[in-house]
Amino acid sequence: MSTPTKPRDPAASMSLIREITEHPLDPSYEQVAAQRRAAGLPQQTSLRSPGVIIACVLVGFAIAVAALALRIPHTQVQAEKDALIQRVDSAQSRIDKANATIQRTQLEITTLQNEALQREDQDALAARLAQAETTSGTLPVTGDGLVLEVNDAKDTAAGSGDDPRDLDDSNGRLTSTDMQILVNGLWQGGAEAIAINGQRLTSLSAIRFAGQAILVNFRPLQPPYDIVAIGPASMRSAFQKSASGAYLDNLTGSFDLRASWRTGKQSLPAAPAPVLSYATVPEEKNQ
Repeated sequence: MSTPTKPRDPAASMSLIREITEHPLDPSYEQVAAQRRAAGLPQQTSLRSPGVIIACVLVGFAIAVAALALRIPHTQVQAEKDALIQRVDSAQSRIDKANATIQRTQLEITTLQNEALQREDQDALAARLAQAETTSGTLPVTGDGLVLEVNDAKDTAAGSGDDPRDLDDSNGRLTSTDMQILVNGLWQGGAEAIAINGQRLTSLSAIRFAGQAILVNFRPLQPPYDIVAIGPASMRSAFQKSASGAYLDNLTGSFDLRASWRTGKQSLPAAPAPVLSYATVPEEKNQ
């Protein structure tokens, strides 16, 4: 006959939990705490002890040194960027001075040409030459015309893409395509000469888009954009009746761009000196 087994104590499986709750300290820590109590010291080390304070000061100093070290590369990059911008501005200033000298020289040449043609009784040829110079933009012109001022929408945020029309936060920004359509509408309306923010347009001019800037003659422009045109009095009404006029109405109505007109006497500068291209007949080689 088998001996009945003693029922298992349900609390036996709880011995580990009871040990943790009743004796939370490790025996070694508890022994040290008892020794501190016997010596009349607190059981725990105070956070205000000199050692803890010194350690905190050292850690704070190390963090400050690390933060300063991380800022040094940014400072160096900014210094290099500023130096590069200064070099670009200096080179652009020299180019502007050279262009001004070229334009003054070109004006002197034109004056001498006209005087020579008048002495030779070539008034018709002088008139044709003056018309060609006006069309090519090699000389500054003055006459009756208008100014179409176009500006981005208010509170327009700068986007990060190549085409601001693709971004919701910059739909109110004028693009190079918009500028091309407006300029073409003025040409179609009878404009004889056009300049944008002082940049004269010719058959060789390019209106492009780079980042968030519109480039005309490879020069970045800043809004507002003044499109100055010299031409007949009917130029504005012809523009507004064209597809470009409807496009401008869509820009102002749908994208909140701002546009205004001014009329009166206008003066346009000469275009940048064109690069002369020529060809020569190659010498025949002996067969």
